[in-house]
Amino acid sequence: MKRIVFFVAFAFVIAGLNVGCANNVSSAIGDIQALSISDIQADPFAFTGEITINGVVSAFSSEDETFFSVKDTSELMICRNLFCYAYSLPVRYVGGSTLPELADLINFSGSFVQTNNGYFFEISHFEVEQNIMGHLTSTRGVQ
Repeated sequence: MKRIVFFVAFAFVIAGLNVGCANNVSSAIGDIQALSISDIQADPFAFTGEITINGVVSAFSSEDETFFSVKDTSELMICRNLFCYAYSLPVRYVGGSTLPELADLINFSGSFVQTNNGYFFEISHFEVEQNIMGHLTSTRGVQ
């Protein structure tokens, strides 16, 4: 019985450490905590109001350059290709200044917008950390 109590208490300590460590991701946008694309993928609408997300610009719309997609940085470092099958978050930039470039690692702030066809993330502000094109093995084809 004491063993079960010990393991349950140990599980709670580990869970608490995981939650605490997951929230220590820092952002270049002030002191705001940045979420990853993987953090919001399962349930984007669980995040209300303005939030900050970190990811890599992976494609631009051919019809409207203010619409582009952003992928999770860690997933791209595994597949090493902008066109891999990793989840892409559709975003639209309404800030009016220069757009990011393909393969830019960005921190961006905004909120989710529901449409008849699904949703997108409307960006009000972004900051480029770096361009990771050199870290990718290929930008052609699909993995």
